[in-house]
Amino acid sequence: DNSERGGSLKNIHAHYDISNDLFRTFLDKETLMYSSAIYDAVAAPPALTNGVPQPSAGLVFKGSLEEAQWRKLDTLLDRAQIQPGQSMLDIGFGWGGLSLHAARKYGCRVHGITLSVEQKALAETRVEKEGLGHLITFEVIDYRTFARK
Repeated sequence: DNSERGGSLKNIHAHYDISNDLFRTFLDKETLMYSSAIYDAVAAPPALTNGVPQPSAGLVFKGSLEEAQWRKLDTLLDRAQIQPGQSMLDIGFGWGGLSLHAARKYGCRVHGITLSVEQKALAETRVEKEGLGHLITFEVIDYRTFARK
């Protein structure tokens, strides 16, 4: 059962609510994000076979995980055409990285929804620390319930 009545909530609690400290051990330190970082990729240098250069064997990813996560956030906001002063809904906001960046960079109002109590608690701490509480609110609610509001 992956419904509002418990399946999704149970899955989120079993995964994301186990420990924010655990996630901090392997997420990037600045955004606390882990999915789909966008690295600066360049062609790998040609290999030599018996002293003869061979075609490039793929890509080399440059930069740190933090740089790749910032690039991802900027790309998402650019593609969404976020403008200063707009409102944004962040569904499944994680630890608040996108919400924080949008509010900081564009001054937009952000409302984030999640099913993770632990993520919400840490994200709210980050919002408070950055003084962005006037722009960002978070709520623990299923997206299907939220859509009916």
